[in-house]
Amino acid sequence: MYNTHNPLVRAFAQQSAKNLELVIAFVFASIRVQTSMLPRMMKEFRKRGVKSSWIWGNKRTGIDYVRKHRQDLFNRMMSILRAKKATCAHDLMMLFLEVPGLGLPKSGFVVQLVSGKSGCMDVHNFRKYLPEVDASKGTPNWLQTSGNSDKTKRIKAWAYLDLIESNGGSPKMWNNWCTHLQVLYPHHFKTPDDVSALHMCIWK
Repeated sequence: MYNTHNPLVRAFAQQSAKNLELVIAFVFASIRVQTSMLPRMMKEFRKRGVKSSWIWGNKRTGIDYVRKHRQDLFNRMMSILRAKKATCAHDLMMLFLEVPGLGLPKSGFVVQLVSGKSGCMDVHNFRKYLPEVDASKGTPNWLQTSGNSDKTKRIKAWAYLDLIESNGGSPKMWNNWCTHLQVLYPHHFKTPDDVSALHMCIWK
């Protein structure tokens, strides 16, 4: 699953600033939305852009920012990827935390999609990996970054990446999540591979 579909998304994201915008739009679309709805939402976004019916509130603010700054975000992302530093995942996390509306979990999701690193601690993963956290209340305070200083964000980004690695890393968490979603929604997904393949709705 991860080995099949993540490289495809990665390659797409690294082709152009416009493609990166689509990837980030997909991440915004995924916020508090059932996964099976994403293909319809992305189809609408490719046709209507920021006028899409699901873009409002914080999603509108974030996507407007990405549209305005997508070339800069793309150029900086590619510089980080080409540098191949040990801090690559952290540097990418900090880059995408600049986008309004993207906290650590969704910045981590962008990083996973564009580089194959990090991951998304969504409600399903919080319940699985941090059962002591009340997932219904969203991201726990120790991973909240809104209003934090750059120094604090850097510290929390490292803590977030440590959390991903301690639970098996990006490939394992991707595959486990796809398996979990298929079991949870068998009427939408026949196999875990179908869940993984859904990420390609970013462009088709």
